[in-house]
Amino acid sequence: MDLALIRVFICVYETKNITKAADILNLSQPSVSYNLNRLRQQLHNPLFERTQYGVEPTKLAHELYPVFKRAICDVEIAIDEALNFNPATSTKVFRLGLSDIGEICLLPVLVEYLQRYAPNIKLEIEEIKIDQVEKWLVEGFIDAAVFNSTHLAFHQLEYETLFQERYVALVNCHHPRIHEQISLQDYLAESHVAIKSTTGHTQVDHVLKLLGYQRNIALEVPHFGVLQGVLDRTELVVTLPMRAAAQYLNQANVNVIELPFDMTGFFVGIHWFSQSNEPVARQWFIQTCKKVMSVL
Repeated sequence: MDLALIRVFICVYETKNITKAADILNLSQPSVSYNLNRLRQQLHNPLFERTQYGVEPTKLAHELYPVFKRAICDVEIAIDEALNFNPATSTKVFRLGLSDIGEICLLPVLVEYLQRYAPNIKLEIEEIKIDQVEKWLVEGFIDAAVFNSTHLAFHQLEYETLFQERYVALVNCHHPRIHEQISLQDYLAESHVAIKSTTGHTQVDHVLKLLGYQRNIALEVPHFGVLQGVLDRTELVVTLPMRAAAQYLNQANVNVIELPFDMTGFFVGIHWFSQSNEPVARQWFIQTCKKVMSVL
C-alpha cells in the first residue's frame, strides 16, 4: 500500500477535517480527496462520513488508525536512523551468520565491543548453512556472515579475509594412548568426532580421502560448542581449528596435538552483499565486525 495514502488517512483522522489536513500536508484539497478516495476503493470502505463540522471516522477507520500510525512511525524512525545512524544510541537489530568457530571465538569479543560502544543494539546470530548463506545475504535475511570459504565461490558477494587458521587435534589430557604427539597409524586407529558438513568442516576428511584413508567417526555433532563434556568423559579425538581448540584449553583438561599429516591452512573471512545504496547502519556493522575480529 502507498505510504502517501496512509499519511493522508492519518492526517484526516487526526484533524477530522479535509481542509485542515490539506494545509498540514501542503496539498490541495482536491488532492487529499483524490488520495482518500483511492484508499477507500482499496479497502472497500468509506472510512470517513461527512458531518456538519468535518468528517467522522467509520468503525474500520478507528481500527486502522493505531496500526497505520505505528507503521508510519516505524518507517520514519528507520529512515531517520539510516540517514543519521548513531551506534551509541541506536536500537537497530543486526543479523550475523557465524560458523561454529565464530560462535566460540569471535562472538564473545564482538558482543563485548557492542556492549561498550553500542549498548542498545540487538544482535541476532544465525548458524551458517553453506548451501544457504549466499541466498540469505542477497535477500537481506542476514547482514553479514563470517566463516571459512577457502574452497567455495560466491560470485554475488563481497569478501575480506579476517585471519588464517589451521587444524589440530584435541584429546583428553589423561588419554591412555595419546600424549604429546600421534602417528598417522594411531590417529586412524582412534575413534573421532566429526562436524556435520553443513557448517563447512569437510577439509580433514577430504585430505585423508586423497591420501587413501578414512577416519572412524564415532560421533557427529552440529558444531564444536557441544564438545566440552565429551572431551572430559571420553577418549574421542576431535580435529578442529586452533582458535577453537585454544578455547577448550582454558575450560577443560585437554591436550592439543599436531596432526600427523599435512594440511594447508585456511582463511576465515567476512562476506556481505554490496548494495548500490548501502545503508549507513549496515556499513558501520560490517566495518565493526572487520575491526573487532581481524585482531584475534
